Amino acid sequence: MRLLSDPPDNQALEELRQILVRGLRSSLAPYVDRELDQFVEDTVQDALLRIMKKLDTFKGESGFVAWALKVAVREGLSELRRKKWKDVSLEGMSGGDDENRHADRSVAMASTSAGPDEQAHMSMVLEAVMEMMEKELTNKQKMAIDAIMVRQIPMTVVADSMEMSRNALYKLIHDARMKLRKKMMEAGMDPEEILREL
Repeated sequence: MRLLSDPPDNQALEELRQILVRGLRSSLAPYVDRELDQFVEDTVQDALLRIMKKLDTFKGESGFVAWALKVAVREGLSELRRKKWKDVSLEGMSGGDDENRHADRSVAMASTSAGPDEQAHMSMVLEAVMEMMEKELTNKQKMAIDAIMVRQIPMTVVADSMEMSRNALYKLIHDARMKLRKKMMEAGMDPEEILREL
């Protein structure tokens, strides 16, 4: 690690690059369907930059190579998630009439292991929450919550698609949740209980 400090030793940097290439090739092979070698090389370059920038955060709780591999694998998986959602339009996903969107959300959020009584109760609760969302949230808030919480699209992808910074998206979602929480409490509903059920 000492040899990687500014200015980094070229031989130490090349040795780390080779270790990361070997580690990523085996770690990411199940997730990359084509051009694995090129994807690994690109990921290693990005990971090396991140590792060099974060050297001061290495605490020594594990070996340096294990830490560096963890950083590189995260970088690779993040890039795979971004690629998966790259061409998906949030507007297109939330399109359609309200009735179909509500049905889609109900299917996505309902538990298949619940009994008929529990499913009926969850369906009623979900319908009430959806109605609150429609009335209380802005279109941007609804789109963000639907994409992140229901469809589970990564936040970075949603932020890019909505042309917002991650911080602005966090604030948008936080404000939406606060509005919903307030309305649930006014309606005599326990927000924590509802989140557990859904």
